[in-house]
Amino acid sequence: MPPPLNNVCSLGLRIGNVVDELVPAMVSLFRGMPNLCNMLINTKPPLDDPKSNASGFNIGYWKMQNIAFINQLKDVTIKLSDGSNGVELVRFMLERAQNLEKMLIICLPQNLGDNMRRLEESKKFSRATVLFKESRDFLP
Repeated sequence: MPPPLNNVCSLGLRIGNVVDELVPAMVSLFRGMPNLCNMLINTKPPLDDPKSNASGFNIGYWKMQNIAFINQLKDVTIKLSDGSNGVELVRFMLERAQNLEKMLIICLPQNLGDNMRRLEESKKFSRATVLFKESRDFLP
């Protein structure tokens, strides 16, 4: 039986990318953290597999997952790599996290424009300040 994570309020993940194989595990982890307020997701794709399968889950998938912390979430920093899974997760948060105050989205230079356009199309229900940052570097 996994340890209870009910009282976790801050989460930092360092992952290669939001690949299809990882998304269900992320959902399982997220479901166990109903009081999560702060999230940092730092991606760094492996050099030997830069075009991994990271586009199999859309916003509809995230909406069906009954992630309890979504209304508690206040601050998110996410580094987006290639693929749409990370962008779809961000769209879900922007559309559902009513108490979100700030979101920092860090993108590779070649993806910044496309990601900004895709996220601007989202129906943002929170009053969050959304900041985009171009970076060739990854979060420490």
